[in-house]
Amino acid sequence: MPVRGGKISAAMAAVMLVLVAGCGDGNSAGTDAKAETPAPATPKAPADLKDLLTNPHEDASKDEVLTFDFKQVAEKSLLAPPKGMAFTPDSCVNYVTIGDAAGTPLQTAAPATIAGLNGFMQFNTASPVGKDHNLGHDNFFAHFVVELPEGPKLDAMHKAATACNNGDITLDGKVPGKLSNVNFETPSLAGAEAKGLVQRITFPPQKDAAGTKILETYYGGVEPNGGIDRFKHIVMVVMGNVLYYGIVTDIETANKMAANFHRLANARGIV
Repeated sequence: MPVRGGKISAAMAAVMLVLVAGCGDGNSAGTDAKAETPAPATPKAPADLKDLLTNPHEDASKDEVLTFDFKQVAEKSLLAPPKGMAFTPDSCVNYVTIGDAAGTPLQTAAPATIAGLNGFMQFNTASPVGKDHNLGHDNFFAHFVVELPEGPKLDAMHKAATACNNGDITLDGKVPGKLSNVNFETPSLAGAEAKGLVQRITFPPQKDAAGTKILETYYGGVEPNGGIDRFKHIVMVVMGNVLYYGIVTDIETANKMAANFHRLANARGIV
């Protein structure tokens, strides 16, 4: 019996050695497998951008305000420049990009690309948005907010815009004018990046009635001297992956629009 028991003990010891070695290998393999196949990350939910755009006018009683999501913006081509207007260089007006490595401009992106973005646009009917002619600039505002998954490149956009300090604009291929963008310092907004632009468009008095007619068709009228001299103030604010873009005539309202968005976005928890 002692001899037999000794054999059993030896056999059990051998079995235990194999099991321990096997368990050791199994645990190591399991650890390696877990390291190689991490659990998939939960996709981040789209930012809630609804109602972050508000009318900046003190007296809104005379405003007819329209709001569209980016699917409707794409369908209605609301980001496209007026037909018959040509700009050189293109970055004078087409400097906002969707944040991808290719630097795709938002304004001329494919409709499907625009429609796939999470965003909203709002403007009053006095604005030139969606119009080809009668581009009045009095008492107008327009702005949009959009989430760009790869992140807005604000510095690059601002640099591209201000590189246009002596650009050209042509109406119907016949009437030449000048376009420039210069920086203006926006008030600081805590937790956000902000940049400002002053855009100026000028056309000299025309030498013939046909040229004046073209200016009147596009702008609804001309200056007393027969030319055009129009200013717009533009603000861009970035919070996280969200870009706010506002355009209006005067600097006070432009800064107010940026502050309104910043306040509402903070309250919504957008960072």
